[in-house]
Amino acid sequence: MKKSVLSLGLVLALVLACAPVRAAEVAVGDVAQNNPVEQLTGNVWQKTSETDKAAFLLGVESAITVEYFVNAKLVEKAAKSGKKPAYTLSPFEKGWMNAFKGVNRAEIITMVDQWYAANPDGLDRPVMSVIWYELIAPRIAKK
Repeated sequence: MKKSVLSLGLVLALVLACAPVRAAEVAVGDVAQNNPVEQLTGNVWQKTSETDKAAFLLGVESAITVEYFVNAKLVEKAAKSGKKPAYTLSPFEKGWMNAFKGVNRAEIITMVDQWYAANPDGLDRPVMSVIWYELIAPRIAKK
């Protein structure tokens, strides 16, 4: 019972914490209808602080780390039960881990900044598109 009450309280706190964010999204208008990943374009990236850029990349890295951990546990479980392991990492996740092995966040930020500086006509392009097509894909193609 205690766990249920705590869980309900946590959900309520999260909903209330997200209310101002949702209100801000609605105020933006049509932009809020787009995929949030598509909203982070070069125009936004250039106006973003280094700290926030690093925080964004930390979020991406954290999601990839969680997926990697879950995948490893699924493979381990399959091996213990005598089944063939199923790898569930996406090409993006595998590519990130290979392309940015030994590369720190500040270096990734610099690479993205340099791409937008060299391609001012691409400022409307989403940052994740630049990271995949301009940074990750060429690096893994070389390997």
